[in-house]
Amino acid sequence: MVSTRWIALGALWFVAAGALAATPGERLTAAVLSACTELRSQRPQREAAADAAAARFVSGGTLWVAGSIPRFDGEWLGRAGGVMPARALAAPADIGANDVLIYGCLAGAAAADSALLRQVRERQGLVVAIGPAEQAEALREGAQYYLTVTLPEGTPLRPQAAASASLAALWAFTGDLVGACTRRGAMPTMWQSIMIPGGRERNARYQPLRVHADMTVPPQPAGALGERYLDAIAAALTGLQSQQAGIQKAGAAVRDAVAQKRTVFHANMGHFEPALLLPADFAVPLVVLPVTKPEADLALRAAAGDALLAVWYTELPTALLKAARTAGVTSACILAGNPADEREPGAAEVLLDSQWVIGDAAVEVTGYDVRILPPSGVLNSAIFFAILAEAQAALAEPTPN
Repeated sequence: MVSTRWIALGALWFVAAGALAATPGERLTAAVLSACTELRSQRPQREAAADAAAARFVSGGTLWVAGSIPRFDGEWLGRAGGVMPARALAAPADIGANDVLIYGCLAGAAAADSALLRQVRERQGLVVAIGPAEQAEALREGAQYYLTVTLPEGTPLRPQAAASASLAALWAFTGDLVGACTRRGAMPTMWQSIMIPGGRERNARYQPLRVHADMTVPPQPAGALGERYLDAIAAALTGLQSQQAGIQKAGAAVRDAVAQKRTVFHANMGHFEPALLLPADFAVPLVVLPVTKPEADLALRAAAGDALLAVWYTELPTALLKAARTAGVTSACILAGNPADEREPGAAEVLLDSQWVIGDAAVEVTGYDVRILPPSGVLNSAIFFAILAEAQAALAEPTPN
């Protein structure tokens, strides 16, 4: 019942968004929700892919990750709620005959992706690819399993929105992979967020291991963990309706800075870096601040009239926002919920709730000590692209005489 409810809600939101001439940001977030609800129709394919991957992993095969989607590997590696025994693929020659490659396909990169994936299959590797539905035929020879992302027509920033939805498909598949392993008597070791007390110590204890020997997780029903992840993502994306006014305000601040030939700075704390998906000629040029002490760089380079778009984690970047305020920079910050984080009112001109909370793990697994499957990459990137969709559309409007 819950799954059906979210499918209907997602469809209704997108239809309503179009009918009411919704803003570009609303259409983009509604499109990602529509894509995520459509992923449910692929449950049999996802279960089959997860079962095949689990058979190889449990028998000693390596889980590899790569993709033409920038930082797709970073989204899956060392990640709160993710699988510990996973590795980044440097070259197809690294693949062994019992190994598995999870691959994220960027819209427009089908030819290069197909060539690489065929090399993996020639080495007897199992390929589970994720990407736009329109590229499925081109990648058929390269991937035994291709999980498709389908976006409605007219989606703003379509390749970028497809990447956000591809992350949801990645984590839904991961849930089903974990479930398939439990049905073979193995529970893969999973990361816990280091923002949770004791997380670092727990991770250090389990990181050398592929599977747990100290706890027994009962067999999980096929497809159940992936479906529960999609439930959580659908609820969070629906919750973004409450943030649409802030998204529009942030988009206007970015638009104003570009229109006045000022600088738009960007800071990102997260495994996924959505700015890497923007084309070189994108209407909103971004100056990306360093991850370490971005406030120092901003203080040196910023001037009144500039804008700052920060995609952050669970603690308010107080020093960065103070530096922005001191320089006269309009700031927008995407931030997750954290009851322990004291947040100064007005620290940012726009503070957006990314609809996930500290711990960054959406799904509880019966018998396991931590929750798994992070929502942050999907939600943070969707909000980031929604803001830029607002700004891009406004910049394209004719200038009054």
